[in-house]
Amino acid sequence: MTEYPLLPVPNPRRDKRPKGGSGGGKVQTPSRAKQRDRLGPTFQRLRDVFDGDGDPLSLREDPLGIAPERALVFEVAGSIGDFSAAVARIGGLDFLADEEMIFEPDENFGVIESRKGREPGIRDDKPIAGRLYMAMPDTQALRHLLSLWRRYEAGEAAPRGFAPWFEVFKHLHTLRVWGPADRIPSETIQYLEEELAAQGANAIVRVEVELWFAGTAARRAAAQAGFARAVAAAEGVVVDRAEIGEIGYMARLVDLPAEEVQRLIAREEVSLAVCDDVMMVRPQSTVEFPVAADPLDEALPAPHGPEAGLPPVAALFDAMPVQNHALLAGRLVLDDPDDFEAMSAVAERKHGTEMASLILHGDRNLGEEPLSRPIYLRPVLYAPGGGRSEQPLRNRLLLDLIYQAVLRMKTGDAEGEATAPGVFIVNLSLGDRNRPFAGPMSPWGRLLDYLADRFGILFLVSAGNVSEPLAVRDFAGLIDFENASVEDREAAILRALAEQQAVRTLLSPAESLNSVTVGAWHEDGAPPMNGAAVFSPFADGPGPNISSALGLGHRKVVKPDIFMPGGRELVRVAANGTGGVSLRLVPPGRLYGLRCAMPDGGGDLTREGFSSGTSAATALATRAAHRIFDALSDPDNGNLLEGVDPAFYGVIVKAMLVHRAQWGSLGGLLDQTWQPQGKGSHVVRRDGIARLLGYGRPAVHESMECAANRATMIGFGEIPAGEQAALYRIPLPQSLERVREPRALTVSLAWFSPVNIRHQAYRRAKLEVAPDSPDTKFGVARVAGQPSDKSAPRGSLFHVRYAGERAVAFVDGNTLALRVFCREQGGALDQSIRYGLAVTIEAGAAIQVYEEVRQGLGIRPRP
Repeated sequence: MTEYPLLPVPNPRRDKRPKGGSGGGKVQTPSRAKQRDRLGPTFQRLRDVFDGDGDPLSLREDPLGIAPERALVFEVAGSIGDFSAAVARIGGLDFLADEEMIFEPDENFGVIESRKGREPGIRDDKPIAGRLYMAMPDTQALRHLLSLWRRYEAGEAAPRGFAPWFEVFKHLHTLRVWGPADRIPSETIQYLEEELAAQGANAIVRVEVELWFAGTAARRAAAQAGFARAVAAAEGVVVDRAEIGEIGYMARLVDLPAEEVQRLIAREEVSLAVCDDVMMVRPQSTVEFPVAADPLDEALPAPHGPEAGLPPVAALFDAMPVQNHALLAGRLVLDDPDDFEAMSAVAERKHGTEMASLILHGDRNLGEEPLSRPIYLRPVLYAPGGGRSEQPLRNRLLLDLIYQAVLRMKTGDAEGEATAPGVFIVNLSLGDRNRPFAGPMSPWGRLLDYLADRFGILFLVSAGNVSEPLAVRDFAGLIDFENASVEDREAAILRALAEQQAVRTLLSPAESLNSVTVGAWHEDGAPPMNGAAVFSPFADGPGPNISSALGLGHRKVVKPDIFMPGGRELVRVAANGTGGVSLRLVPPGRLYGLRCAMPDGGGDLTREGFSSGTSAATALATRAAHRIFDALSDPDNGNLLEGVDPAFYGVIVKAMLVHRAQWGSLGGLLDQTWQPQGKGSHVVRRDGIARLLGYGRPAVHESMECAANRATMIGFGEIPAGEQAALYRIPLPQSLERVREPRALTVSLAWFSPVNIRHQAYRRAKLEVAPDSPDTKFGVARVAGQPSDKSAPRGSLFHVRYAGERAVAFVDGNTLALRVFCREQGGALDQSIRYGLAVTIEAGAAIQVYEEVRQGLGIRPRP
């Protein structure tokens, strides 16, 4: 029986949301006359055709000219409030997408100087945040667009309802068409060159092609027909196809001959390069895992089996495991409709076996109890054998396979009813090696966000592993590095990570808004051992492994969200030919790693070994989420999920999973030493630290029960967008009134936001939770060592910690008011948003916080 069970938050009452602020620097734009001189030539070809009664289809003879049914790119300095609404005013102009971009200031555009004593003028040191909008016009839409431009350049007023278009023209940096350089980005060219080099002159190269997802079925049908003609002209073959309307995804898997690949590399004006229906040509999605360690010779005893009759609540979408391994037998609900079992060599079933073991048992060196329920396992990768790594099916679009797998699990398919409808936690430790996050939300991310909102699924996603060595330039060479103190080494390594963040980014779908993204923490249960010529990057307390991919996420959302143990990763140092040293990873083995089940070529079903990296960390996060659910369901721990609609499970567990996360001493050190420093610099500095630390490493065991000096309250609810707020009055411990004692308040709010893939904001629901004057009413202030107050509200997880020791008089009946409220983003929001809420009050060991909060809630002690 738990001595200090979890507590419920008090029932809220309706209230008004706090007033919101505004911000952002204003952008200086050119005059109308200047815009006419700059952009007039772009419209001239349209003038010539329409004024001369020419055939508008003749515009398509120029592959880089503005023409009907061709994607236009509006590069806008600043942001238009609702560009999609402006597009809708012009019939036949189909809004396709938008992306963030950055402009450098020039003679025409710049951020207006607003700093006291420096105005007037523009800031030549500050880049301009802009947008890249894409829309596809038909002939009539082009006529209308030209008509509006003529009015704008003539100095006329905007027609009624079209004022936003004059704002577009005012801020328009560039108007161009979506061309070969956009369709075939540099990373695709690199992939194509590598494939040709590996396969030779007779190569057949497989690529994924994303098509523009038009707003009408007729246009989509025309796009598919146009693309089919382009593939035929290239002598290619369509291998697989998928269309997921809810996320605007239409893709084809295509085989191309070497001759066409060479033309694509050169970005020649050939069929696929100039096909207006093609948005992007990309490498086929694939995954890559860290190098596996050698198995251990000795095995630990297998623990008892799961409780009979309990259905799974957690799922693993991964590679085919050794399902009869002693640590997995009887603990998996295997669903294998694609028959990955028959395709997979038993001796090579590494990743799925490791992940299943870590979810079920955790790091075996820690001797934890196994989960009480089996896990649902859906293979989406197979082990071909012959020393080759586990991989997706070559003839399937992996994204579509996962989409269909979720539908089968939750709603059923042609073969029958839902296979695991009670699952609400899904482990996805599959980063797309060919899709590093580069700013725009990927189809992978859009899919997980949509599925999370539709089904209430909490996806746990790995941040991705960076296998390339880390260059550390602060040392002249090996001798300089070896003579440095461990503290100086650590500081230099952290600076190197900050400098190279652009090339060590998340792997999609780790940028997913609604998912919890997990990084790997320098921690495991392996006994400390020393190895020759290897060392730990950290001097004292642990931090993130240097191989763990860095955030931030889409629109600067805090990513990774949390870190979990990923092995005490060790590195070897080598001289760098360009100066400095390079740190190379040492594979997990007897020196470090998370102990778990391993396959064995000789048929040994008890073999164990070590795993590491963000995949392993995500498996432990999935296990933690399951354990939190168990704690919330435990009659001896408050049984707070009794009678709760399962639709709330995901958001409640999400809030609890991050609730006890902190940056710790490492975050405090970085906040004091990283640049920039000085007044007004904290947002930029802490955004940089959040790339490395997210919200930190959660103390999960503290989320699952209270203590004498710590009371954790759990709640949930629904909130509509608008002026309404849910007001919670949190009881304060009487012993802390008017005394100088350390105390802390932690508040976590989680939700799954619906998304609008055609709106610049993407996220449609912005929830926040605002304590009412915590400084004067509880004597605490926002802790410095955490993501900034600007960063925390950006995603679908709001987590903040306050601390202090001020003596204050309690008011409002010895309670602290918390308001949960929702603001619309990304267009109109016609639904209420489910949320989970966690609040913890804690103080020094001598303060009986739990008992006083329990009394304040009116809950009787248990007999």
